[in-house]
Amino acid sequence: MSVLQLGTLEKAYKILDLYNENAESFTFSEIVEKTGLEKGSVQRLLFTLQHLGLLRRHQRYKRYSLSPRFISYAVSFLQTDPLMVQAIRHLEPLARQTTQSVGLALLDGIHVFYVSRIPNLVSHDFALLPVRRYAYCTAAGRAIMSRLSDEDIDRMLKHSPLRKLTSSTIIDPVQIKRIIALAREEGVAWQDGEVLEMELAVAAPILGDGGVPVAAVTISIDKARYDMDTARERFVPMVLDAAHSMSNPSLSASRFPPSWGG
Repeated sequence: MSVLQLGTLEKAYKILDLYNENAESFTFSEIVEKTGLEKGSVQRLLFTLQHLGLLRRHQRYKRYSLSPRFISYAVSFLQTDPLMVQAIRHLEPLARQTTQSVGLALLDGIHVFYVSRIPNLVSHDFALLPVRRYAYCTAAGRAIMSRLSDEDIDRMLKHSPLRKLTSSTIIDPVQIKRIIALAREEGVAWQDGEVLEMELAVAAPILGDGGVPVAAVTISIDKARYDMDTARERFVPMVLDAAHSMSNPSLSASRFPPSWGG
């Protein structure tokens, strides 16, 4: 650990990171068990996090959950981040041009978050709430991974629970890396029914300072209307153009989670 790192803050992060898998709440004993931290340390951290308004404690069931304070942070991010501010200006024309669902995805560890989304303007399938998916099986995740080092890709796959979401989900690490390598060559990634049976997608990375991937533009396509070959022919130029327009050296990317270690 670097001499600049604060051990107490990293311990607090361990507790908050427990809520990263859709878990609603934990008891004191569960937090001790899952983090591996000493009881006294957990007790002090929980008291502090609750005092700061980051966690709340159910008085009857004595369970700790995240507080709405995190919504405030998320809203501030969406309203002030340079990429988020300009996203809708690029996504709206893309949605009208493609008549498909389009979105902007950010990478966080082994997940991608779809945080800015416009629904299919023909079928009006509204799915506007932020969604989290595993990066390994999504077009957006693969697009971002295609601009990472092989070492980072290996780390992501090592920490990902490679499991089938549909009968088409690819979970073989060798095959996934082969797809990512192809995306690196072509500048665009894809998935065909790997997340939802009747949906395929194409995506291209948005690049920031030093060519580092900061996000991806993705187009979700109805398989009832397009097969992969037709979809790639029609939509790849559009998604590449949108990603290129949104790329900017002023954008910066997040580091991988500290819990990953080396």
